[in-house]
Amino acid sequence: MSKYSSLVDNKPTLLTLVVIGVVAALSIPVLIPHFGHGTHIYHLLLHTGGIILAVFLTILGINAYSKIRTKKLAITSVAFFVFAIAEIVSLLDATTVHYYDIPGYEIAHMLMIGMIGIFAYGIFRGD
Repeated sequence: MSKYSSLVDNKPTLLTLVVIGVVAALSIPVLIPHFGHGTHIYHLLLHTGGIILAVFLTILGINAYSKIRTKKLAITSVAFFVFAIAEIVSLLDATTVHYYDIPGYEIAHMLMIGMIGIFAYGIFRGD
């Protein structure tokens, strides 16, 4: 068994690595500059938790698709990936000042609606 498959099959270890990876990637550019902003850090941590969950579910979905090869799993994995992108956009929007015509939270909401649509399509698809 390869190192990747043993890692993905051990879900607590995979979740731990995803948490460490996402927090490490976001801590310096996004989280640490906002620690002095009162309760704003809780909002940022909420979006960070959403990113962790979405990345974890995307990896599990891709792994399940590689084993079973159904279109439902492929579509579900894409839905989780779109959710991860939406959470990243929401997190970045929560840390910046709005200078654009369409604020990032609107883009994030459109991505989340798209994710729900893709997810529903994958669930109700008849294979």
